[in-house]
Amino acid sequence: MSCIKFSIIVPVYNVEKYIDRCICSLIYQNYINLEIILVDDGSFDNCPLICDNYAKKDSRVKVFHKNNGGLSDARNYGLEKSKGDYIIFVDSDDYIDKNACVKFNEIIGMHKKIDIVAANIQRFGNKFVRLEKYTKLKDISKGSEFLKFQLKNNSMFAPVWRNIYRREFLIKNHLYFKFGILHEDEQWTPRVFLIAESVIYTDYIFYFYCYRDGSINESKIKTKNAIDIISTCNELKEIYKNIEDKELKMLLMDNLANLYLYAVFIGKLWRNKHRFTIDKKFFQDLGCTNKFKYEIKLFCLSKHIYCCYRYFGGSLRSFSNCSGANVKEID
Repeated sequence: MSCIKFSIIVPVYNVEKYIDRCICSLIYQNYINLEIILVDDGSFDNCPLICDNYAKKDSRVKVFHKNNGGLSDARNYGLEKSKGDYIIFVDSDDYIDKNACVKFNEIIGMHKKIDIVAANIQRFGNKFVRLEKYTKLKDISKGSEFLKFQLKNNSMFAPVWRNIYRREFLIKNHLYFKFGILHEDEQWTPRVFLIAESVIYTDYIFYFYCYRDGSINESKIKTKNAIDIISTCNELKEIYKNIEDKELKMLLMDNLANLYLYAVFIGKLWRNKHRFTIDKKFFQDLGCTNKFKYEIKLFCLSKHIYCCYRYFGGSLRSFSNCSGANVKEID
């Protein structure tokens, strides 16, 4: 069996309380052929020193210090510096299972070039632990087929760290993260799956996602997050228009409708100066299924009434909801 080289990319920004746990989960992998790319994105706590100290102890650790550019910029920077066959993205306050690289090497080694390996994660906080799994599909499928199947089963997830990716596939197709936006995974992940020729699913739980208390209460970040989601919806709508598979196209348009409405709700964009970001024309030629048409009609009738409806439990499950996306991802 071949010994695949993995590049583990970790954007680092002011997480000195968590960074040791993350890096230790990487350097103590039961696997040798890997590189750990720590991208210090202008941290002003002790993270730069902590990262440098690990690099002195382990030659596989490569540290790059750069001016702050945000999570997308740090991931792109790490991708450009990477030399591995496959990319694993890890947030600096999370960690992965010590057998992750061994397991992925076994899975990929049994097949020819796989563009994406989709796996499972566990989320945890102070008072809860929750397992999140994709719906099981056949061994290998096209990315669009995988995307359609998961959307139909309400089990598609946006976060980039849900999967691992063949580096050549990402570079060849110019699959970089959009600079300067929050909620960048919502914009990146569907584009990647639509292009992928081969996706393999494993029920292996490899990633452990940590909720950080208090981070989601930043109202300014919520507003910025919501505005960027709407921008993403407009971009993806143009991409989805060209999809030939009618069922997949409708499922993705459903997701866009709910994602757009979700953004208006969480960002309270119907208020004052943010009203200009809302465009009811977005829904005119979307082509959603009937289950979303009621919500859209209610929203177009009155944004205030719609948000009250959503506040009292009327929201539907969406790609964004499934992703569990929150401002922790945009640190």
